[in-house]
Amino acid sequence: MAAVWLVFLAFPVLTVVSDDTGRPTKIAAIALMALFSVVYVDGFRRQGERESQALSDTNRLSYDWVADGSSGAAHFAVMIALAVVTYAVAGHAALGMTPYVVALAVFHFTWPMAWAVAVAGVVVNLAVPAATGDLDVLWFYAIIAASVGASTLLIRAVETNQFEQAQLRTRLALSDERGRVARDVHDVLGHSLTAMILKTELCRRLLDGVEAEDQAQRARLDACRAQLEELESVGRSALAEIRSTVGGLRAADLADELTVARSVLGDAGVELGVVGTPGDVDERMRSVAGWVVREAVTNVVRHARASRCVIELRPSEVVVLRITDDGVGLGESARGNGLRGLDERVASYGAELRVAPAQPGDGSLDGHGTKIEVLR
Repeated sequence: MAAVWLVFLAFPVLTVVSDDTGRPTKIAAIALMALFSVVYVDGFRRQGERESQALSDTNRLSYDWVADGSSGAAHFAVMIALAVVTYAVAGHAALGMTPYVVALAVFHFTWPMAWAVAVAGVVVNLAVPAATGDLDVLWFYAIIAASVGASTLLIRAVETNQFEQAQLRTRLALSDERGRVARDVHDVLGHSLTAMILKTELCRRLLDGVEAEDQAQRARLDACRAQLEELESVGRSALAEIRSTVGGLRAADLADELTVARSVLGDAGVELGVVGTPGDVDERMRSVAGWVVREAVTNVVRHARASRCVIELRPSEVVVLRITDDGVGLGESARGNGLRGLDERVASYGAELRVAPAQPGDGSLDGHGTKIEVLR
């Protein structure tokens, strides 16, 4: 698609051809523009590959990963160098290359850098002719640079929105599928295991009413009871694991988890402070924030021996969630039993789970206890 716009490079090429310069100069300028075109097309080809890679990974919820500059910085630098050399060879005809530099930057770099390059393109196309006194071409190249900058920024905004909407739709479809699987597992296997446990318990009670006639029969009855008890224990363990698996498949609702946290911590005698509301958290991060709240509150109750816990819900682009307590701190065993399992889940949302000792001022605590953060 990017190659289509190279048709407008015909204007600077025609300018070079019509200039009163020598043939070697014209050949050199056209060769430089041809090489410039190759670099431009290759830059967009690589960016397209990176975008396809991002679309195949639902962890990439933001277009910022595609346009972080890593796939276009070298092409950007080479294109600028070629444009400068072409200007030295062919003069103002090289200003027709500026829009292509702007277009590549807009789609390859973060928004601040994209805006900076777009503005710089207009400034260059105004300043160079003005500085050399060639005011007859000033308006032409300036309008082209401004038009390309504005249109590419608009296209970038639309493409960013389409990309993020596509990723969210994929996430939603996966969430719906997990919910369906969770319901099926719970309804089918859960019901069957519950029935098996009840029948096993019934068999044990029936055996309790049987009187053994001799020692051998008593031994067989005891063996049967032992096997039934073991079968019941295995069934209950399997049922608990299924419920845990189903709970893992279902999405966590942040508002619901905060309600549960108030109840659980209140029953445990832990004062809870909540800063912000679920609506403050980016919609894409609320589910994983709910999981972190659930696990963190569980650890506060079980391990921290805390008297106060603070949950901060933040609209920040860096720290999404912060949970602090004033307990004894979270040992490695507690982290291994719970929080470590959240690392992969948080990472799947393109975020990072950070667990560290609380510092003075964290959540109005006194510097003791644990701080858990989700960072984007």
